[in-house]
Amino acid sequence: MRVGLIGCGRVGVTLLYRLRNNNQVIGVYDIHKQKEKDAAKVLGITNNPSYKELIRKSNALFLGTPDHAILAAYKKAKPYIKGKKYVFHFSGLLPAQVLPEKKNLYRASTHPFATFPKITVPPHRKYIMSIQGDAAAVRCARKIFGPKYFTLKNIKKEQKVLYHLIGVFSSNLLVGLISSIYELAEKLNWEEKDMDHLVFPIIEETFNNIKKHSLKNALSGPLQRGDVAVIKTHLRALRKDKTLSEIYKALSRALLEYVMNDKANTQVKKILR
Repeated sequence: MRVGLIGCGRVGVTLLYRLRNNNQVIGVYDIHKQKEKDAAKVLGITNNPSYKELIRKSNALFLGTPDHAILAAYKKAKPYIKGKKYVFHFSGLLPAQVLPEKKNLYRASTHPFATFPKITVPPHRKYIMSIQGDAAAVRCARKIFGPKYFTLKNIKKEQKVLYHLIGVFSSNLLVGLISSIYELAEKLNWEEKDMDHLVFPIIEETFNNIKKHSLKNALSGPLQRGDVAVIKTHLRALRKDKTLSEIYKALSRALLEYVMNDKANTQVKKILR
């Protein structure tokens, strides 16, 4: 399949690098010419076509723009889309139907459940992709995304918001939680080596305990013991930092509701409100 990329972001460039395994990458386009040039280099494109030729020659177009720019990118390309064409976007939140219906146009969203802090091509990484859209586009995507590097799973349009939230909680907000640990560590003048030796091992141990023993059986600490005095001491120490205090209370309430099934004495619940 001949494929092209409009919008040279981290997701699109990384995934198209893998698509080269069983597809022909025709070319790339980005409004920022340096990004376009960098993407062409990563993808091994020596003669990048014009914008119009990229659209004309591609059987399938991937829109690698941010969510808010997907529709605008399609509208810009629309005058040059002739005949049968498959158009995909990478949004985990927006459905395929964000792109208007058009004769001989087949739409799908193809979203990798992964994090892309930079363009990266790890040698053995296999991506799990959610896919939603027109039946013909879904069939086409299963041919484009070969099984060596991709596993495709169908998702319903109405499921996408919760699916995307799971990704945000699993990655972005996890980084936010760890940033609060860094904030506390700064108050002790800890260095990066202290994080490496103390914090990251306990985080890894906690993940392993969850996988091995389940959420409920991985929990320990003052909340699990119902130690009111310790919880009060923690909150007093956090009184001057509203953000850290709110994080502590919110996550403790989540533990009570979703892990401990609200099994805590009334005093603990009261001080966490």
